[in-house]
Amino acid sequence: MFVPLLAGWLLGAASAELAAGAATQTVTAVPVPAWLRRTPRVVAATALVSTALALSSGLGDGGEIVAWGVGALVTCVFVTATVQHVTRRGPLADTAHGVDLAARAHAVASLTTVGLVLAMLCLLHQVEQVQLALDGQTAVLAGTVGTGLALGVLFLAAALWGESAPGRRPRLVPFIAIVLVTASVAAVGFGVWRDRPPYGPEAVHPVATIRLTDREHFDADAAALGVSGVHANGERSVLGRFDLAVPQPATRGRFHIILLDKRYNRVAPQLYGRDGGGWGGNEMADAWKRYPWLSALAPTSHGDAGTTYPSVLAVSIEPDATSTAFVGRFARDGTPPPEPSDLLVALFFVGPRGQLYWAVQVPVTAG
Repeated sequence: MFVPLLAGWLLGAASAELAAGAATQTVTAVPVPAWLRRTPRVVAATALVSTALALSSGLGDGGEIVAWGVGALVTCVFVTATVQHVTRRGPLADTAHGVDLAARAHAVASLTTVGLVLAMLCLLHQVEQVQLALDGQTAVLAGTVGTGLALGVLFLAAALWGESAPGRRPRLVPFIAIVLVTASVAAVGFGVWRDRPPYGPEAVHPVATIRLTDREHFDADAAALGVSGVHANGERSVLGRFDLAVPQPATRGRFHIILLDKRYNRVAPQLYGRDGGGWGGNEMADAWKRYPWLSALAPTSHGDAGTTYPSVLAVSIEPDATSTAFVGRFARDGTPPPEPSDLLVALFFVGPRGQLYWAVQVPVTAG
């Protein structure tokens, strides 16, 4: 909303300056601080750094990030060109020299202030793109940073306008800028620190043992795998035992497992353990963005018909449990039943704030 409003104001101001007089070869010494003239260049450099950092993170829509970065750069170039015209245009007709200089100074300060706000709003949209791809505490604090930067830009613009008078030295402008950058980096860094996994998948040593069974042989196969507490579900099913070594003492977080058929890249539509099963949650549904081998979790777009989201059923594991049993079934659509080598068990480690610490493919052996 504010971006087109401010862009329209800049275009209108530039049109008014063009109508005020044609540019000449003579440069008028407009009484504004030298640092005010350099502000668009500083903001342009900030836009380049911001765009490079956002792209290097690998998060968000790269096209959107570049587009908003280009928008900030175009704003800075436009403001610089308009300010140059203000200093080169002919004097206003029937206007005293002092009044003309005051009008030019007011125009330079206004153009620079509004241009700063517009360019920074473009960069805030870059922050939003990255923030939408985050999760956990990092996402929460990145959202707070976005709100704080939006308010901070207004204070920065007010300080810039107040210190644009001739002879004024910038004090609030650099102070506010340093506070915004320092606080933003500190907040996001704290979120990343809070979201760091307490240990990696190599510390868990997960192993999945699977048997393809039916109702008649279910109890015997369960006894052979050393599992209990689960029951047959249909004529043919996948019976599994999942073992892991949780580092002691058990830390915050929880484990989930899902079952996939690699032949058709699909998730088992039915999966339950000793305590049943349930929806995996948003932190698992978005895992395909981070792990390409989990593309079965990605939604499928059907154009105008909408988007289909796969049903992701998961079995949860207690934080201090060392093994669990699970039973899965795939759709009876005429396809041949899978072999153990066709199946993939994925282990998810999720933090207490809903952040996905990591996901890993678990070796499957036939029991």
